[in-house]
Amino acid sequence: MATNQARNPHGIDARDARDHRGGGNTAGVTMDAFAAPATEIAARATFTYRAVDADGREATGTLIAQSPQEVARRLRAEGKTVLAIHRDARLAASGSDARGTRASRARRSDLAALCRHLGTMAEAGVPISEALASAAQEGVRAEFTPFVAKLAAEVESGVPLSEALSRRGREVPAVVVALTRAAESTGQLGPMLLRASDHLRRGERLAKQIRAAASYPFLMLGAGTVVVIALLVFVLPRFAKIYSDRGAELPWPTQVLLGASNAVRSNGLLLGLIAIGAGFAVWALTRSDAWDRLIDRVRFGLPVLGRLSRMAFVATSCRTLATLLASGIHLLDAIAICRGLSRSPRAERFWDAIDARLRDGGTLVEALRAETLLPSTVVSMVSAGERSGRLPEVLSRAAVFAEEDLETALKQATSLLEPVLILVFGSVLGAVAIALLLPLFSVAKVAAG
Repeated sequence: MATNQARNPHGIDARDARDHRGGGNTAGVTMDAFAAPATEIAARATFTYRAVDADGREATGTLIAQSPQEVARRLRAEGKTVLAIHRDARLAASGSDARGTRASRARRSDLAALCRHLGTMAEAGVPISEALASAAQEGVRAEFTPFVAKLAAEVESGVPLSEALSRRGREVPAVVVALTRAAESTGQLGPMLLRASDHLRRGERLAKQIRAAASYPFLMLGAGTVVVIALLVFVLPRFAKIYSDRGAELPWPTQVLLGASNAVRSNGLLLGLIAIGAGFAVWALTRSDAWDRLIDRVRFGLPVLGRLSRMAFVATSCRTLATLLASGIHLLDAIAICRGLSRSPRAERFWDAIDARLRDGGTLVEALRAETLLPSTVVSMVSAGERSGRLPEVLSRAAVFAEEDLETALKQATSLLEPVLILVFGSVLGAVAIALLLPLFSVAKVAAG
């Protein structure tokens, strides 16, 4: 098993290494294995280890413990010589791979359908390789078939499904990889894949609601811009010729509009090149950290948008944590995955702070209370869930409440934004129309005279 370090690897500290050297079963321990500093971890997490047993054979595996020191003690109690201990790199790496990603060739709806198909087949006792083969033939969209066919070929060759999914990197969410890996270790592949399908469907539904609400003002802006440009380029020149033939005196609004029309028509190529260059500049800016920080300030700083962004963060985070914890994924591993859900620097700092407090011996509720990104009601629900031992269920309920509140808030924001946009664009188009029609009064005077 690979022992690559995760994003925040924690090996055994130098003091523990000295303890090992003082014992009789630690000869030949590699010092590089203990180079990383250790911190006590209050929450349990998954660790990988490499050790030598009493017969001199090297063994690797995983253990669930609170700290690397606990893993070392348990291995020494079994008479093994510890060579290396690290946090399980696979789950954390899956979360970090998801960070910074945008669109994916594999749609979430396709992955949800695939997980539902595989989960149903697995519960019926069908081997996963056969389930993948049947999905590649008729269970998914034609565009998604090559993706499933590659998965089926790898699984048929002996690769675990979780490993095959993790090789897809950005195309498969880290949540699905983690749930599949947990299912393989517990033998509950069918129910776990169905849970992954439900998680993806809920996430896709929430994302569609947010995209629909966000796309409306941009659609209105684009339509209004196209209409204004069409009036300037095609309609206004015809009116200008009519007014010139009639000898009408053009008022200043019409003169300004005519000047803009002439500028657009005579410098169309230059303006087009400028627009293309600006588009490339914006595209390059969107790939930078500065853009992420700017969008983060706008997202959480504006009054209405900030409230919606917090609701979306609560819904996504609670839903993901609930799904992972209910599936047996340990808290620190779940946080490592949640850290990669968003490109938001503020959300990343939030999860980093939660992770650090848990490692320092704090509880999840104490860590959440020290931050301001989650509302106090959610923190109170988490506190009750920790006391009662029903944290996944409570987080799932909090996610449902947040999703319902977000859906209501999005509808209210859209209903308020619609008349404002109509009023703004109606005013602009009305001003253009008035500027076009004002010279008609001059034409009427000339005709009357």
